[in-house]
Amino acid sequence: MAIKAREITARERFEGAFLGFAVGDAFGYPIRDMEFTAMCRKFEKHGCLELAVSKQTETALFTDATQMMLFTADGITWADREAKGGEINYTSYVFYAYQFWLYTQTKTVAGREYAWLFDKEQNRRQCRLLKAKGLYKKRNTDDVSVEALLSARDNKYGRLINRINDNADNGGLKRVLPAGLYFNYDSEIAFRAGADFAAITHTAPVGYLSAGCYAAMIAELICGENLENAVNKAMRILREYEGHEPVLLTIDTALDFVKDQSISPREVLAKIGDGKTADEALAIAIFCALLHAEDFGNAIRLASNHDGESDVCAALCGGIFGAYRGVGAIPNRWIKKIQYYNLIMDIEEALFDVTVFGEKRGEPAPFPPQSEAPAAPVDDIFG
Repeated sequence: MAIKAREITARERFEGAFLGFAVGDAFGYPIRDMEFTAMCRKFEKHGCLELAVSKQTETALFTDATQMMLFTADGITWADREAKGGEINYTSYVFYAYQFWLYTQTKTVAGREYAWLFDKEQNRRQCRLLKAKGLYKKRNTDDVSVEALLSARDNKYGRLINRINDNADNGGLKRVLPAGLYFNYDSEIAFRAGADFAAITHTAPVGYLSAGCYAAMIAELICGENLENAVNKAMRILREYEGHEPVLLTIDTALDFVKDQSISPREVLAKIGDGKTADEALAIAIFCALLHAEDFGNAIRLASNHDGESDVCAALCGGIFGAYRGVGAIPNRWIKKIQYYNLIMDIEEALFDVTVFGEKRGEPAPFPPQSEAPAAPVDDIFG
């Protein structure tokens, strides 16, 4: 008699998503923008196969992708606590969290109107991430995000209906994992949240729609959907948005190659692109996760060992894999090496506790499952 596999809990998926993302980011950081041939010369004949550790910190360092992902999670948690079971504009709190991130990178914020964020009397909930000195390090800092946040005076940040640039790079996409985790009860809302959070700094449709697609996938995976179905459901939502065609085409290209054994995986990545644009990074992450759905190490190695943005592609892949397979599927030897492991877990736990899965939740979810959802349109949720 076959033994039934143990069901992966929501908490294990949450931890897997956070740690998978951070591990992928750290794995790809040392080889970012290196050509694969150069990787093979520097590491092994098949490229970089193990997580590199900094000699100074004796830990694996992550980039601004994980930094901004953590600030996104903190902003959502802050908004949830302020909501107290009622409606609230999540995007504004995520934007404020990004002003905190901006301070870590530039030692300034967009204007004096944000000084209250640092005033303990006006803002009793101080951002715990500001206490981590390592987060002040500039590690592949996204200049587009910095410029957009510095220009956002009087809360005039980017939105789907307020385009501030035509940048389609992966800078908005790489930070929206927590949107899918928190809005897990409705992948359509998760999609809109991911798109809105990305559009704060990246208002090209390719940029924010890729982010929405990623958040919707994560929402489905956290609730136990299989990987292929999660991708297909996210793509169905994607089709409802204007300007979706380029993103849909890039993902479709990746999916067509998953079962095609006539071409090597690395050749597939070259055909998809280098991952610098959001749609390419998302498609590479999806392809690698689907191709190696049973092996985190192989998925991350493929997502990072190519001529392109190794850190972002591997981080996105790690988030997908972790949400799908749970933390138990990630090599523990890599988890132990991640810088600020305890801080990452603190932020993960705080976000988990305010979701519909959280055991410590004092208030009901501000936006309950769809069957009980308030009649307010999604635009009211995100402002």
